[in-house]
Amino acid sequence: MNLLIILIATAVEKFLAEPLAKFRELRRLGWYRALAAMAEQKLGGIEVFKGPVGVAILIALPVLVFYLVFSFINGILAFLGFLLSIVILLYCLGLQDLDADIKAIVNAIRGGNDDEANRLAQAFSRSASPVDTQSRGRTVVESVFTEANGRVFGVIFWFALFGWFGAVLFRFSNELSHYATQASSGLSEWAGRVRNALSWIPARIAALGFAVAGNFTGAFNRWRVTETLDTDTVLKQSGTGALEGGAISGDEAESITAAQALVFRTLVVLLAILVIIHVISWIP
Repeated sequence: MNLLIILIATAVEKFLAEPLAKFRELRRLGWYRALAAMAEQKLGGIEVFKGPVGVAILIALPVLVFYLVFSFINGILAFLGFLLSIVILLYCLGLQDLDADIKAIVNAIRGGNDDEANRLAQAFSRSASPVDTQSRGRTVVESVFTEANGRVFGVIFWFALFGWFGAVLFRFSNELSHYATQASSGLSEWAGRVRNALSWIPARIAALGFAVAGNFTGAFNRWRVTETLDTDTVLKQSGTGALEGGAISGDEAESITAAQALVFRTLVVLLAILVIIHVISWIP
């Protein structure tokens, strides 16, 4: 059942982008970052809140809300629960938002608007420092791979295992970590630990997917020499390696769109593998 929901949600996300665009800002979880900021302002003075307790509370809040809503709807009719699972997965997925962000950056670059392109690149890469024109292409390309894991691959992985609960847990944990890092929050250490723990497996599955969908040798050569187990580094190295052995072309817009295309091919490959595994499991 989870596989069917994943296939429906990803198809809707990809092919019904225009209707979903109306909900783009809501899906960016700005309200959740505002909630985290307010909670930290009110409770930040309490030392215990800065550790795992505060992180657990801020992650548990949206999970509890979704649980109450799902329990109520599913209790009325199981089919409504099925439909709500699709809606929740769509809410947590960010494939369409990822495409929109990349398109905005590429349009600014091709339009010669460097200031706007740099601003968008900084926001997209979640960088605390400004992004300059010289490093912009590589920064955006690498961020395409890390953001794809946070918005797409990780969400799908945890949904496949635990349904809506897994998707909500991963997406909001990921968002809390990014908020805490950008805001230099006292929650950043433990929020980062939770994010890294939840991202570890899907990031390596995504890295394998980049290799299969792109330059296999380049991806594995870059991944093999990675001296750290840091999730983002693994994604950046394997992703850029899969782009023709890691070469970022002189045309940064083309490199960015190539990274975007690689992410989509990887998604198709991983979904195909999920379907094959599911079919094999039904063979007596």
